[in-house]
Amino acid sequence: MSFDNTNLSWTLIPDGNLPINTRYSTAVVGLDNSTIFQIGGFIRNKDTLDYDFSKQVYTYDYPTSKWTTPSIIGDNVSPKQQISGVIDNLGIIYIFGGVNTTNLTAFMGFLYNDMNTLDTSSLTWRTLSISQNLPLSTSDYSADILPNGIIVYIGGQEYTGVPVFSLVEMKSIKLFDTKKLEWSYMNATGDDVDPRWLFTSVLTPDGYIIIFGGCTKSFYSVSPNLALLDTNKSPYEWSIPSNSKANSPPSIYSHSANLYFNYMIITFGYNVDDQIYNSQVYLYNITSNKWVTSFNPPVPTTKSPSTSTSIRGTHASTNILTTPTKKSSNGLAIGLGLGISAAAVIIGIFAIILIFRRRSQILEIAGDR
Repeated sequence: MSFDNTNLSWTLIPDGNLPINTRYSTAVVGLDNSTIFQIGGFIRNKDTLDYDFSKQVYTYDYPTSKWTTPSIIGDNVSPKQQISGVIDNLGIIYIFGGVNTTNLTAFMGFLYNDMNTLDTSSLTWRTLSISQNLPLSTSDYSADILPNGIIVYIGGQEYTGVPVFSLVEMKSIKLFDTKKLEWSYMNATGDDVDPRWLFTSVLTPDGYIIIFGGCTKSFYSVSPNLALLDTNKSPYEWSIPSNSKANSPPSIYSHSANLYFNYMIITFGYNVDDQIYNSQVYLYNITSNKWVTSFNPPVPTTKSPSTSTSIRGTHASTNILTTPTKKSSNGLAIGLGLGISAAAVIIGIFAIILIFRRRSQILEIAGDR
């Protein structure tokens, strides 16, 4: 279904109440493409508003519109906030680092550099035993998993000692091999991109990571608002599309971003310059590298497995997703935490919005079952 971002239709799904309030968490869709795993964050009892970290994982089943609190076995994993999770093709969710807040008055705690995994099939936590080449403790990064199983970690803040926390240079890329369970590092080339945290990223079918938004440590705007990291090259290369500056959204952070067909969809967050919450939905067309105001999904077609199409012309050719590749056809789910923290996940061919706040209800936009 096509829609215009200035005239969205919202519909409440009354049964979608999350058992708790949460922010600075991560949301990941399982391989069945109908289960959302909501992990970590600053978790509060939604009735008493007291902090409660006794449960770290909640699941939302799209077909039944129900939240559950599954029993998780395995290693004892500390509560984490300011994290980003990715899932591999075996159904293993990887969560690196993050903050374990111990002082809930000043919101201060420990920054981690461990790698935890959640097996979504057996519902088992595991803390990987890695001693070689460990990165510095990091949070508020972006994470994207490539088809070869390499997780690309960009930006955020890390513990360096002087000062206590520093923003990571955007050309300093952390790489984790999910097949070898090994860390490596890369110095990217190309255009300069300001260090940032509280930003988002999406991975395109042709191997580009698009980052958007974020802010400095002092919550000022960063430049550029949008940049591309080409992972087809070695080393990876940053570039700033010239077309991306026209009609660009304002500087925002703690928003959500999701790639849906040829569109990156930006929602929620906080406007750096105007100091207000963002209620606008922004659309970025990855084929033209332009900000647009309307969403027009392509007509589903059947392509031969051997047919490939380059969506950027001058770079590596890959198959464009003309139809969803997962099982169900449900929607785009976007989670918003208490305050301004948001997370986004894909479920299929129509959009739902999960708002994790006081009453934690679910809304739909652009729905077309």
